[in-house]
Amino acid sequence: MPENDPLAERARRLEETASRPASVADNRPAWVGGLDRTLKLQGGLIKSYDAFMLILGRLAKGLQALWWVVRKLVQLATSVFNWAAYEREDGKLKLQASGEPIFSSKRLVAHFFGGLAAAWLLHIAFSAIYFHSTTFDELVYTTGKQEIQTGELYQFTGCTSLPCSTALENGKFYQITESWYFPYLVYPEENVFANIPQQDAACLVKGYGLYFRRLKFIHRRLQWYQNVYSVACRPYTDEEKQQAVNSGQVRTVDHDKLDPADSR
Repeated sequence: MPENDPLAERARRLEETASRPASVADNRPAWVGGLDRTLKLQGGLIKSYDAFMLILGRLAKGLQALWWVVRKLVQLATSVFNWAAYEREDGKLKLQASGEPIFSSKRLVAHFFGGLAAAWLLHIAFSAIYFHSTTFDELVYTTGKQEIQTGELYQFTGCTSLPCSTALENGKFYQITESWYFPYLVYPEENVFANIPQQDAACLVKGYGLYFRRLKFIHRRLQWYQNVYSVACRPYTDEEKQQAVNSGQVRTVDHDKLDPADSR
């Protein structure tokens, strides 16, 4: 028998097809293929149907996962409520004569405010950890400032070296915001923002927050800037002025080329 017998090859393919698990094509309704042939779409309808069913299947799995999470959260909330609202003795529910658990409004209120206090203390603790682990102080050559929300949120721009441009790698954005602890800053406008001059200046900045220079575009996109709680500014030194002039950031004026009418 020849090596490439067509009948043997066909039999082998049929056997492989029968041994494979059911595929999308096996579950596809017959009318899809029939309509595709009738409209002479050359498989276009079949491909669209398969893509639609794939998306629908993934959406269904996503909704199932979301429903599982919601159900678990509801179960957790119910368990917490039952633990906080019903009287217990030696860790077990106290039951009435009818067998129903005994509801206690005092216990519920006490646990509610206790939970709020615990959440507040946790927030303070995490704020302290974040503040002390990300504090920084650096010299910033400021280029401008802006009020975002009166009394609460302000921003300013600057660079950590010269020449300065926010488009360069050394350009940064900072924000000044109200804070009640870590750090304590109730009046950001008076205590920090007002110390930044409108003109260019060199400022010693103290602040906190994460900053990734390689992910600068993410900071800009999400408005995720480092927070500043202290600023002390001074004019440029002669050396800094020379660096700024040479870079084109500050341009000198040639008085010989001025129009006499303009100089009056």
